[in-house]
Amino acid sequence: MEGMDELIYKEVAAALKASVYQLPPANYVAFNGFDEKEFDRLLVIASAYGEPTIYCTYEFAVKMIPQEVWRYTDRMKEELWANGRLQSYKGKRVVILEQGFEDETNERKVIDPGYAWIIPTGADTKPVKIAFEGNTIVDEYTNYDRSREIQVYKKVGVVAMLTNNICAYCDTSLMGQMDNWYLQDTVENVIKVVE
Repeated sequence: MEGMDELIYKEVAAALKASVYQLPPANYVAFNGFDEKEFDRLLVIASAYGEPTIYCTYEFAVKMIPQEVWRYTDRMKEELWANGRLQSYKGKRVVILEQGFEDETNERKVIDPGYAWIIPTGADTKPVKIAFEGNTIVDEYTNYDRSREIQVYKKVGVVAMLTNNICAYCDTSLMGQMDNWYLQDTVENVIKVVE
């Protein structure tokens, strides 16, 4: 059953990624890196429909920090030190989508880190729909070497239906980076060292 959960999680990630192009042009930004001004514009759009929550991977969240060091409060510095990212962005909650891996080698990620979704709380409808059909079929086989094999079959469908109250930001520098990710590379690209 854990395999089924992982499969659904992977399908939700793929459906969200594919649905970005359903959005009105004003609700979608694709930029190389993190553009604070454009991200704030998307927050304004989502705020018109409710209190926005930002959903993204850790790789995206570490880029959502002010570039100007003078803007850091002591609390922000402590938060960055403790978590590597800020818990909120300009008062809006940031929810980290837990990254998974396709197999036990831990080399290929499930969620593309280049996408962030801004979804207002109290939205008219949930953006992701998951449908199950029929019963779960479980078959157990005994192989020639006396080992046992269990196969599970369940029909499931996943679709993301994004409406005009949802916004998406695509960081093209992170898009498609599904291979293993290293914190040092991101920190070097995000934080400018002043000597």
